[in-house]
Amino acid sequence: MKNTDLPVWTKTNVPNLYRHANKRYYARIFLGGKEMWKSLKTKLKSVAEEKLKEHVGNARQQRSNDSNLTKGNLTFESALELYRQNFQRDAEIAERTKHFREEGIQRLLKTWPGLDKLNIRKITPAMVREWALHMRSEGLPYIPKGAKKPLRNSSGVSPTAFNSALDALKHTLDTAVEAGYLFTNPALDKTIKRATPKPKRLVLPTRSQFQAIVQAIENAGCGECKAAAEMARFLAYTGARHNEAINVLWRDIDLVNGRVTLRVTKNGHPRDVHMIPECRALVETVKQEHPPGSLATPFLRVKACLGFLKKACLEVGAPRMTHHDLRHLFATTAIESGMDLSTVAKIMGHQDGGALAMKVYGHLRDEHAKAAMQRVSFGPVATEENVVEFNQAVAVAG
Repeated sequence: MKNTDLPVWTKTNVPNLYRHANKRYYARIFLGGKEMWKSLKTKLKSVAEEKLKEHVGNARQQRSNDSNLTKGNLTFESALELYRQNFQRDAEIAERTKHFREEGIQRLLKTWPGLDKLNIRKITPAMVREWALHMRSEGLPYIPKGAKKPLRNSSGVSPTAFNSALDALKHTLDTAVEAGYLFTNPALDKTIKRATPKPKRLVLPTRSQFQAIVQAIENAGCGECKAAAEMARFLAYTGARHNEAINVLWRDIDLVNGRVTLRVTKNGHPRDVHMIPECRALVETVKQEHPPGSLATPFLRVKACLGFLKKACLEVGAPRMTHHDLRHLFATTAIESGMDLSTVAKIMGHQDGGALAMKVYGHLRDEHAKAAMQRVSFGPVATEENVVEFNQAVAVAG
């Protein structure tokens, strides 16, 4: 007996693609406000997906000529301006995120000449695929931050740069869809995928190496060397991002309760970081040696210490470090000291309960892992009862 409770239609993970109870695939398309079902005449999903593209393309072309779409032409430049106005006026979006989106827009326009003057309805998935392929493989070589030339054998752009440009394209075309100038977004084609960044293997200095690094910075023999060493210590002792640290004022430091308030943060939400003993000692020393003129005086006396870090790491034979690596160093040291990941995540300003901390900071340095492995044994557990029995056996044998 057939089960009449089974659904006639089953929705797939592909938009507009449905599977009938007879196992054949159908396309569900809307034209002129009417729902239309088209049989794709196949039971193979891969074949159905290819046929679906053709049906959606035909529907898009027909819809473009339909009176339901907004009349008149819209250039990509005009659609881009609508998108830019939308996110610039959104108070929920952090300023840093707005700046990153603007960078993506500039990358897109730089790598797709003539896009700004193109009619929005002339853009097809094939054009987007061609641009994406060119940008990823033949675009401007990737130049790491702070470097003067591209990485060896590098071609195209970094995954982050490509993804920011692709996001700018998708969001702009989404704006055109919402405004009624497009039926579907051609940049949402399944074959146009985001780039996957290669994970960076963190190589951090040991604790003794870090102390040697900051000592080398202090002894560099220039006017800003001591201030640069203070900055390196402050970044490592608080886990603050570079931009968060340079915006700390003396009014944000509470020695009575032992905490530092980071007002300018990546997500726009200020947070308090309790001082570890080394951080408190650093603050007290700086206050004694360089009394602030007012509470509005920045705590750090320099804006960067990257050059000092690079030179000191070479001098002591430690791995090269950046400002952000000092944040990694704090998280790794906290985890090695026994701090749980959820607490580490809270201090770092993550809002995912520790998921990112597990992924990025859950590693242990070689020296810590080696020491931990020495405590692993498959021998008998030395309980009090085992010790008594062992001592009795020794006494009898003696």
